[in-house]
Amino acid sequence: MPYYDPDPTDPNVLVGVMLPADAEATREMAYVFAEEFARMGHNRQQILGLFKNSFYGGAHGAYQSLGEAATLAIVDECVGAWGKVKFSILDIGREPQSNVFRFSIEEGEDRGIQNRQSKIENDGKGR
Repeated sequence: MPYYDPDPTDPNVLVGVMLPADAEATREMAYVFAEEFARMGHNRQQILGLFKNSFYGGAHGAYQSLGEAATLAIVDECVGAWGKVKFSILDIGREPQSNVFRFSIEEGEDRGIQNRQSKIENDGKGR
């Protein structure tokens, strides 16, 4: 068998399968796409642009099947539910600071990234 031809007995060969789907499955798929991007913080225009872009095959296929009005209703519903939710991860035990790390180059010497709160780097003083 030639080197680049797939071996039919190889269990690691990728196989694509098309499954039958009705209009309800397409609508659910559109909800999943819209909800996922709304949760990531995208707004209405950005999500609708994703559906209109043919690069995103699943979302664009749903857009073509459902039409713009139905897709826009789905996007509005998901942005209304998830668009105002903002997630924030904080390190408990420390106040959030915008400038914890700094990069300094003094007199041509590269000192790299230094932690301002490090007591070792700051002669035991910390900042």
